Amino acid sequence: MPHIMPARGGKFSIKADYRSPESRLEWIECILISLGAFGLGLGLSLIPQVLLIAPAIYRLVTDAGSRKFEFRHTTIILLTLAGWMALSAIPAVRPFAAWGGAVGTALSGWVVFRAVRTVMIEKKVYKINPGFIFLGSACIGAVYTMRNYISALIRGRGYYRAALAYINPNTAGTIFCVAALVTLGCFHNASRRGKLILIPVMILLISALIATQSRGAFVAFIVGFAVYVLFGGRSRRDTLIKTVALASLILIVVLCLRINPSVSKRYARILSPALNKDRLEIWKTALLMMKDRPVLGVGFNNFIDIYPLYPHPEGSGKSMSMAHNIFLEFGATTGVPGLILFTVIVVLGISKGIKGIIKTGSSSNLPITTLSVFVAVMTHLQFDITADSGNTLPLFFVPYSMLMLLDEWLGLRTGEDDRGEN
Repeated sequence: MPHIMPARGGKFSIKADYRSPESRLEWIECILISLGAFGLGLGLSLIPQVLLIAPAIYRLVTDAGSRKFEFRHTTIILLTLAGWMALSAIPAVRPFAAWGGAVGTALSGWVVFRAVRTVMIEKKVYKINPGFIFLGSACIGAVYTMRNYISALIRGRGYYRAALAYINPNTAGTIFCVAALVTLGCFHNASRRGKLILIPVMILLISALIATQSRGAFVAFIVGFAVYVLFGGRSRRDTLIKTVALASLILIVVLCLRINPSVSKRYARILSPALNKDRLEIWKTALLMMKDRPVLGVGFNNFIDIYPLYPHPEGSGKSMSMAHNIFLEFGATTGVPGLILFTVIVVLGISKGIKGIIKTGSSSNLPITTLSVFVAVMTHLQFDITADSGNTLPLFFVPYSMLMLLDEWLGLRTGEDDRGEN
């Protein structure tokens, strides 16, 4: 995790062992990665990903090293899952939706993996670390969200779910959840002045998260925060950071609930099965789909076409675009094999994160922050599939790529420490 520290003249700079790209192609890639990070903070990262495909293909053609598998068995499992998603088009009502979804997901994963490796392992950035660019754009989105939310309260709208432009409240909630956890991770290496900057950033992001009234995103943040607190560093400084963060979280939540009672009513529904019958009905239907078509499923991206064919209780929705649970979504649309492959991928990511935390201890906050973000994203995906398009798939692929690269990153870090001692 880069350091935030005061530079000459009272300004702030980023202290990290990064080097500037050398060739013109590297410059283009780094600029596009920065644009992608900025777009991701606003939920609009598709165009930079598409543009990054061209230099990636060029490297495949001209550089033999780029054609090697970078993640070994993990790469094979990911490719197998992508292939199985494409095969699910065979029984699908809309086969092109299944093929397109499989190809699009695979390309997004490939592009994001390469981008994360460029920054994390090759340490090539364009002036500013993309993580800080993401935080900056997320703050811009949070200001926009809070402005609309406060304006709605002033106009007397009792129930209003804030969102980003062109992005629904649930996806916006995921973005603010991830950004808040990244901000929490930055506290570890920040100077005193840096912490003073990060505190209002944290307050802004959590406030925007609550304003979206996304119950899944709120639960996801609580789970990610719990992972950070339970498995993070245990030094006096880390304990102080956790205590201050917890107190700030409680204060922000209490204030938001007091200002707008409709928010507390919506979040209270989390613990009421009777008020979540629609979600339970969707999950039940997804299980029936998996039971009826256990091998290839109903076809990736075809849940919306098959859902109306099943009987539903009076008053429940007759149309649904997704299973509102990522595991049930894979089980229903790609069958039991697809569900198993995806489960293995998730387990591998979490295990890599745990191993990274054990190896680094309190010396680095990167493993615990990455794991917290990944667990938070996976938690929200149990209630709503917000990483469902090219704009938002990096919310899953970025932390997952970082978890997969932790071993290599730790090896480089150890080598740099050894050279420093010599």
